[in-house]
Amino acid sequence: MGFTGKWRGVLTAVGLVVGGAGLFGSAPPISPSSTGLVPTYAKVLTLGPGREWRFQPLVIDLNRDGHLDLVATARIVKPGLHMWLGDGKGVFTPMKPSWTDIGYAALATGDINGDGFPDIVAAGHISLVQTLLSDGKGGFIEKTLRTGDGHVAAQLADLNGDGHLDLILVGYEKTGLAVYLGDGTGNWRLHKTLPEPRPGPVMPGRALVVGDLNHDGHLDLVAAFQLWGVYIYYGDGQGGFTGGRVDFYSPSREFQSLALGDVNHDGHLDLVINGASAGPGQPNGPDVYLGDGRGGWKASSAGLKVLKFASAGIALGDLDRDGNVDIVAAGNITGDVRDGYGLFWFRGDGKGGWSLVEASGLPTRGLSRPHSLVLADLDHDGSLEIIALSGGRNGSITIWKQQ
Repeated sequence: MGFTGKWRGVLTAVGLVVGGAGLFGSAPPISPSSTGLVPTYAKVLTLGPGREWRFQPLVIDLNRDGHLDLVATARIVKPGLHMWLGDGKGVFTPMKPSWTDIGYAALATGDINGDGFPDIVAAGHISLVQTLLSDGKGGFIEKTLRTGDGHVAAQLADLNGDGHLDLILVGYEKTGLAVYLGDGTGNWRLHKTLPEPRPGPVMPGRALVVGDLNHDGHLDLVAAFQLWGVYIYYGDGQGGFTGGRVDFYSPSREFQSLALGDVNHDGHLDLVINGASAGPGQPNGPDVYLGDGRGGWKASSAGLKVLKFASAGIALGDLDRDGNVDIVAAGNITGDVRDGYGLFWFRGDGKGGWSLVEASGLPTRGLSRPHSLVLADLDHDGSLEIIALSGGRNGSITIWKQQ
């Protein structure tokens, strides 16, 4: 479809306010491979202004109408969990909450009970983990688990080959990495905590990604922690893991966001990190490590160190449809936090090289502190929209679309 409709939210009693609606021409974006041009972005929608949005949102089809919907969580607001139904044309309508409020939470999605509907796990920043089994019509059956820590990241994946999704959680302070085995009905049993032993009395978590790093057919775990760095654990397909800390360089040991993708077309997953700092006055920006499929990693960050300091928020996708993976990262380019944060598009060359798109249309300053980024084609036009979640007093969810 061409971009002819307004991108808008719908004001309801839950207080999710419309903002940033706009109109663009009807012609769909054209691949730069035929024109040499790079598309530019503009903000088309703001949701939930004045809220402190946290963690990674979900972009899923909740009601099986063929259009992507949005699930996100906000701090210090009731309810903490918010859902919007998309119509595939830029309209996002808030769902009336029917679920119990447990506060803001790390989110994960998958078909937990095998009924064909995407279910949701909300791992609260206090000690509750809420499982919402979807009926495909906007209703949920709830199950709740109490753990001994808050949570900052969650993933669902079948780790032991029994056909049921298992739950992986990264703790806020005490847990580290926790693996819960699922029974296919929304119940979880603690199976393993990592690392053992822990490197210190507290282990504040930051991020989690899951993928098959070594091509053995089993899923592996990559988790980031404040102070303690990045840990990689290789799964054996039966619920067992081997591995530990990987010495990616950062003076601050502050790795805030992770993403996996094959950025150099060699068939191996590579790791992209945002939020690490080289120190005041030093060039900062995302870090890329090329995987060799055997546990080796090679730095490939040339062209990325153009920021004064990085923040949370990283996403991978082919924005210009040239066949190569690009990076969208959040950060600050002025060195003054009062200028706020921006969004930065780095074009990939398919070989592990990067270049900043300076006239991307994305903001270089003015955003409240970003917490996460997601790329998705929300309106079926073949181009990727950028969904940015920001926290702080002026936090919001903003959606950016190619012109």
